[in-house]
Amino acid sequence: MGTCASCGREFAPRPSRARYCSNACRQRAYRRRTADTSTVVAELPGYDDAFVGRETELAELLSLLRKHRMLTLVGSAGVGKTRLAVELARRARRVEVRTVELGRLSRPDQVVQAVAEAVGVYQHAGVALRTTLLAELSGRRILLLVDNCEHLVEKCCEIVDSLLARCPGVQVLATSREALRAVGEAVYSLHGLEDDAVRLFTERAEVDPAEANHEVIAAICARLDGVPLAVELAARLSRTVPLRELVNHLDHRLDLLSDAEEQARHQSLRAAIAWSHDLLTAGEKELFRRLALLPGGFGLDIAQVVHGGSVIGLLTALQAKSLVVRENDDRFRMLESVRLYAEERLREQDEYAVTAERIIAWLCEMGEPGVSSSILAPEQLKAMHQEYDNVAYAFAHLAVARDERRLMLATMLLRVCFDRGYYAEAGAVLMQVLDQSSADARYRVLALEYATLLAVQEERHCEAVKHATEAIETAEAGGQQKIMDRLYRTLASAYDCAGDVPNTVWALRQSIEHGVRNGNYVSVAVSQQNLSWSLLTTDSADEAAALIGEALPVLRAHARTDVVAIAVHTWACIALEQGDLTAAGSRFAESVRMSANVPRGVLESVEGRGVVAILTGRHELGVRLLAACEQMRAVWGVPAEPFWQRKIDGVLDRAREALPRAAFARALNAGRAMDVTYAVETALDKEIVRHEMLSDRQLMVLELVAQGMTNVQVAAKLGISHRTVESHVHNVKAALNLSTRAQLVDWAQSN
Repeated sequence: MGTCASCGREFAPRPSRARYCSNACRQRAYRRRTADTSTVVAELPGYDDAFVGRETELAELLSLLRKHRMLTLVGSAGVGKTRLAVELARRARRVEVRTVELGRLSRPDQVVQAVAEAVGVYQHAGVALRTTLLAELSGRRILLLVDNCEHLVEKCCEIVDSLLARCPGVQVLATSREALRAVGEAVYSLHGLEDDAVRLFTERAEVDPAEANHEVIAAICARLDGVPLAVELAARLSRTVPLRELVNHLDHRLDLLSDAEEQARHQSLRAAIAWSHDLLTAGEKELFRRLALLPGGFGLDIAQVVHGGSVIGLLTALQAKSLVVRENDDRFRMLESVRLYAEERLREQDEYAVTAERIIAWLCEMGEPGVSSSILAPEQLKAMHQEYDNVAYAFAHLAVARDERRLMLATMLLRVCFDRGYYAEAGAVLMQVLDQSSADARYRVLALEYATLLAVQEERHCEAVKHATEAIETAEAGGQQKIMDRLYRTLASAYDCAGDVPNTVWALRQSIEHGVRNGNYVSVAVSQQNLSWSLLTTDSADEAAALIGEALPVLRAHARTDVVAIAVHTWACIALEQGDLTAAGSRFAESVRMSANVPRGVLESVEGRGVVAILTGRHELGVRLLAACEQMRAVWGVPAEPFWQRKIDGVLDRAREALPRAAFARALNAGRAMDVTYAVETALDKEIVRHEMLSDRQLMVLELVAQGMTNVQVAAKLGISHRTVESHVHNVKAALNLSTRAQLVDWAQSN
């Protein structure tokens, strides 16, 4: 008898079946071997430790996933639904996999936003996000891993039904405590580990299986019902606590059904968490419960604030006991069930109010530069993004409505919402605070500023100007001179949105004056860049060039990369207007490289490279780039500014006249088929900028001459007469003011 290398079953080997009991097992083993070489594009949670067990479940689930577009893993909290779902998604070998994490959400209306964010879909002005989401996913093949649905079942079911009905390439893998009851849903119930529980314990305890006390470990796992989270907690504690002592402790603490009357999500985890909590020192318990009000995770700085003292040793101990986990960005967080348990202990010790006050004060201090500075540093913006979930929690749960600091928390949320494109969320926050705050509230200016930006985004021109003007008047009345340059820049955006160029220019000049007065030259440089663009659109290229020349060095030294990329694009457009195509092409390329990771931000620079390509004779390449960007603008709802669109239309007309009709149509179709990555790679082609006096045929002849070919060889290569080649060579020399063939070769090699 032999043992199957795939399923472990004993069987009678044959020459054709030496290692596997069946063809199915042989194929299953092949899929496992090739899983690590998959070309799947996946965004899945990463784990530092190995996945253990569940091979039978994985085989069954892979079969179900091939047959059903909607599959839900159902089981109690801590049973390992998420970890198994992630492993299943890794092995599914789909073209694209995206994770939608719902555990931190509290309201049904946040589900659509979470799905959209996971798949890279953004809201368009005047269009419901759900409509945009369904439209953009209708043509994609994608597996959505929707995690932790149990508290939002009805909304999840509604969204999933819509996705499956409208998007034929979408497949959904969900985890939940209960079935979603979606159309066509296959439900797979997951239970605790059996034999694999001992393997999991041994792996997490980091002991040699040959030396492990399997009998005692099996007893511990049986007492824990094989729930993976509880098994892992016990295994990690076993590194410092003897196994026999753990067994005795289980007799008193780990009765998993002792909290049957509590909320469902606590039923199987409370005992395990309580047991771990009871083994903490007094200092560890104190820090543990005070971290409960930070659902968005935390760094050492805020942890130290809520604790009121040094936390490094205590936090290391909590991490070692798996009550906090360390994420890839070096921040820490509590699993949600653990955090809820810690919050109960916080209320029990009557420390909720003092901890909430410490968190609010710390967050507001972090947001203070928004009130006192005209421009935020990159590290300040990064901190706001990191703390977004904590700010949202403090805004919704910790700060009372009459506390003016709630307005500050709102503006911090708004800052991140605008960066991430959460415009509907921003509108909801503004509705809660703008009309409820007093006219002289210190932070009201910021709320008015974001109300302006939202009105600009939604093309409510008159409201945008009204809000911006009120913000300036409020700041002047309150003596908030430090942010006047920023507020005038915001007013300029409102005027620009309305197409009022004279007032846009006036507001930007006011911004520059205030910036100089405040000594904030980064803010001055930003306004100079904006003014440079406005002047460029009104045929004032020379003044625009002078302004951008002053602004760029400051921005390169101090501003974010995306801001610098915008300025470089303006600089390139100025060169284009002044007729310096070589400089324009180089500057557009620099802007493309700087913004290559921001799909919407890179469009204009890619278009710039396309414009230069057409103007220097590479008509088909330029048409492809411009067609690609036109297609992406249509899909994303990002129209070009009128000045820039006129420039694009002009060069396309030029290409249409220069190219045969079939060649022009072919270039259009090829461009429309490009994705943003391919468009960026094509735009960075070093040979886009060609000498505008040479035709495509002359450039081809020149390239072959530079390779050392004679005129006869060039003629044979191109299928033309050698006299025609001689004529091309003569004309190229004349165009480039060269006299010898050697000079011609040198020029070609250097250009």
